[in-house]
Amino acid sequence: MDGSGKGVHRVRDFRRLWISNMAQEVGRQVTVLALAVTAVVVLEASAWQVGVITALGNSAYLLIGLPAGVWVDRWRKRPVLVAADLARALAAASVPVAYFGGWLTIGQLMLVAAVMSFSAVFADTAQTAFVPRIVGPENVSEATARLQATDTTMQVVGPGMAALLLTRLTAPYLYVLTAAAALLSALSLRTITAPEPALAKHEHPPFWSDLGHGITFVIHHPALRVLMGTNAFINTGAGVFATMATLVALEDFAVPPEQYALAGSIGALGGILGALVGLRVKRALGEIRTILVCYCLLPLAALILPLGFILPGPGALYVALCDFAFGLIIVTSSISSAGLRAQVTPLDKMGRVSSASRFVTLGTLPLGALLAGILGEGLPHSIVILGAPLFMAIAAGIFLTSPLRTHRHLPQEWKAR
Repeated sequence: MDGSGKGVHRVRDFRRLWISNMAQEVGRQVTVLALAVTAVVVLEASAWQVGVITALGNSAYLLIGLPAGVWVDRWRKRPVLVAADLARALAAASVPVAYFGGWLTIGQLMLVAAVMSFSAVFADTAQTAFVPRIVGPENVSEATARLQATDTTMQVVGPGMAALLLTRLTAPYLYVLTAAAALLSALSLRTITAPEPALAKHEHPPFWSDLGHGITFVIHHPALRVLMGTNAFINTGAGVFATMATLVALEDFAVPPEQYALAGSIGALGGILGALVGLRVKRALGEIRTILVCYCLLPLAALILPLGFILPGPGALYVALCDFAFGLIIVTSSISSAGLRAQVTPLDKMGRVSSASRFVTLGTLPLGALLAGILGEGLPHSIVILGAPLFMAIAAGIFLTSPLRTHRHLPQEWKAR
């Protein structure tokens, strides 16, 4: 159903998608925390093992990101989203069962992280392609802002719930909440009725031609090409940070697991602020200038947590401040960049184009995580974590020297016709 002429919150199918997205985000936030605490505290994982788990948790875009876009463009989106939720529920449920039985291992955590990653690839790609069909391409920015607002709210609620539960339960049992959230999401998605015209099998272009078309479109489009390159470096830094932040907080700063969860919850208030001001900032600066400013601020945000090594203060405070800054910057930026992709990409290419971009941008996350895991075995954590702001600074430099730096708004000639 098209959302033209009215707020997206009034579109019934969007509300169903919103409920699903809310449940998914609760599950995702609980999983991130549960995985980190289970690995580091319960199973005493090394820096290398944490790096591998983090890498596997983000590996699917690197391994199947490109073909997933082609497949999703050929399939109806709702069944893909439901199947991804069911896979996530089964993987999550296996952790508390194994822990209760006494056979939970690092290897199983790695497998669960991989399943979560593969399901996320199909879910994210399908949702990106599905949203314009539900609300219309011209309303994608508003829809993204509303979904992002929910995501960031759940980034407060999720860790807050987890922190409360960690005072009563050990970390592996948090996966019960993840499984329940995935099932709720699947149930909500099944009530969506938006029509999805599918190509007949004989109408599909050859697979490899379809695959190459998505890559070619991104490379040849000036805005998408620059965003892909800069996000590749940003997410390499994010991979380094995701691996080292857990070790720094729980080992070097000796933050108790429940305080670590609570600090992340408080820090996520920055994401809520970003969701509230993201559209206003976009209108004031323009979507291109907003992204540029945010990218220049990211390296500074990544330096906040390492300050805990040289300045006095509780470690949980640095975790909260760093998460707050990241949430504010990333959410503000994503509201502008998500609407931009929808404006320049034809609807029938949305899955391929988004997956081609994510293959590069999210595919660098596991590479950064593995790099941090390797370096963390021989170097102090305080040194390795500085790789995060370094890679993010390179991304800002690329944007500052690109053709986009002279624009406030997306030029009309770059938009899809």
